[in-house]
Amino acid sequence: MSQFRSTDFPVSGYPNRFNHVMQHTLRSLLCPITRPKSFAELLHQVEEVTNPHRLTKVINTLQSRLWNLPAKEQTLLMERLADVLTLHVLQSPQVTLQLESAGWLRMLVQAALLRQPQQVFVTLVTAAVRSSTIDYRGGVHELGAYLQMVFDCFWPFRYPYAAFNWEVFPTNEVFYPLAPLLSEGDDSIQDTLLTIFAELPTLDDAQIEEHLLPVALQWSKHADAERRQRITDILARMSHSSAQQALYRLQSDVDPVVRARARRAAENVRRA
Repeated sequence: MSQFRSTDFPVSGYPNRFNHVMQHTLRSLLCPITRPKSFAELLHQVEEVTNPHRLTKVINTLQSRLWNLPAKEQTLLMERLADVLTLHVLQSPQVTLQLESAGWLRMLVQAALLRQPQQVFVTLVTAAVRSSTIDYRGGVHELGAYLQMVFDCFWPFRYPYAAFNWEVFPTNEVFYPLAPLLSEGDDSIQDTLLTIFAELPTLDDAQIEEHLLPVALQWSKHADAERRQRITDILARMSHSSAQQALYRLQSDVDPVVRARARRAAENVRRA
């Protein structure tokens, strides 16, 4: 095959355009056939990526080859992928790669591709707390992004299309590190944190109550009726006497929507 090492084949007498087409065709024929990469090789590529674009490209390739595998093998590979993505989130020096990896972890939870989603919550909470300590403007953006991902990961637990049962719902301890951020973040951060804590079945843990109760009581007296309305679900999950008094008071609020929401929250807790 030594006579075919060069792919510049002169075709005299033909127009240049045809000449180029012939050269392209011959190059394609002479190129060696690329052997499909194994899953181990693809996972290794995920480990070695240094930018978010390459990460997405490799994972898409990996996903496209998963669907022909038995469900058990798919799950095992997704868990290995989650381990690699976790390392990128927690150890990569590039913020863009950290966020892209976190986004893929969120997708794995939302698609119910992991048997134990709690570890993803732990990773996202850890990343959020880390970003809250960064002393530059981008830190607030990163914090908000991670908190939104935490909230998004609750979706597959929700009725009527729950993909996970409550046995694998993350424990309250996972969210303890977020509670102190309630008094440190701006309004948008505080808002997102409250939506996260509103997803938890109970809020009586001392590590949460210490930081959450003062904010909840402030919102229960806020001039904005929407804030008074939204805090009712959190107050209902707190057994502290001050929280229950605030919930009782909101059941007689001047705003009819707030009253209805407070009464519904109280009824839901009694039924539970």
